[in-house]
Amino acid sequence: MHTDTIGYKIRLLHNQIHKRMEAKRQENEKEPLTGMQRWTLGFLRDHDGKDIYQKDIETEFSVSRATASNMLAVMERKGLVRREAVEHDARLKKLVLTEKARALVDRSEQDMRDMEALLAKGLSEGEIRDLKRYLDQMLSNLDVDVECPKNSFCGGMKNRNTRCCG
Repeated sequence: MHTDTIGYKIRLLHNQIHKRMEAKRQENEKEPLTGMQRWTLGFLRDHDGKDIYQKDIETEFSVSRATASNMLAVMERKGLVRREAVEHDARLKKLVLTEKARALVDRSEQDMRDMEALLAKGLSEGEIRDLKRYLDQMLSNLDVDVECPKNSFCGGMKNRNTRCCG
């Protein structure tokens, strides 16, 4: 029966996770953000304390200068980022998260931790470790490079027996 297949159960899990996380996102975001805006906030948070510029966003997410510029302008208008001049080059503007954005990222990260805890409920540490190993094997079976640092953006797809993006 198809409902007892691995693919079906993973799809069902995916749908439930997505549905619950989407409800949390809507609850947390007064103004809806695009996926790219959320990824950008996470990237800036992950690199907190470092000078990050528009060019870094373009490179990290493989988007054009115009796309990055437009997205960042919208994020500025929403009060999520500021562009601040740097001392060594007046032409450069580093990107800085606002307190509003930090609070949004904090809530989002807490929602992810809560979801992880819910998914792991009733499983031992060993079972969680085994499950992750099994999932990594399934991804590998599908030619997904689970070691790829940019897995989310390139899909981790290997290209003719090479790493996907580097």
